[in-house]
Amino acid sequence: MQAAAPVAPRPPSASPAPQQMLYYVCGKPGIDSHVTSPDPDHPFNMAISFVSASDGALLSDVAVKVRRHGRVLMDFVAAGPHCLFSVPDADYRIEGTYRGEMKFEIVQTGNMNARIKW
Repeated sequence: MQAAAPVAPRPPSASPAPQQMLYYVCGKPGIDSHVTSPDPDHPFNMAISFVSASDGALLSDVAVKVRRHGRVLMDFVAAGPHCLFSVPDADYRIEGTYRGEMKFEIVQTGNMNARIKW
């Protein structure tokens, strides 16, 4: 299981308002039943799984980028086939690269069943 990793967005220099931290954790299916967000005020609110299109096998070691408005907010290698995210409410482009092939899905917060298939 991959530990939750906080990723702090850079606040704009003109705005002193605090911004929500971004968190993710990746692991085996069912991880959501025994892992919680490090910030109790911001629970995991988005999830994605990586699977083989041919046989439905779960895929690990996927290089992942999470983007919003073209900007990379997270960049990591998923240690398991299922990733949970705690992010501000919005739509995100989640890119996965597996064996050199990049695929993506546009995922809205609240969606806990998104999948990328290769």
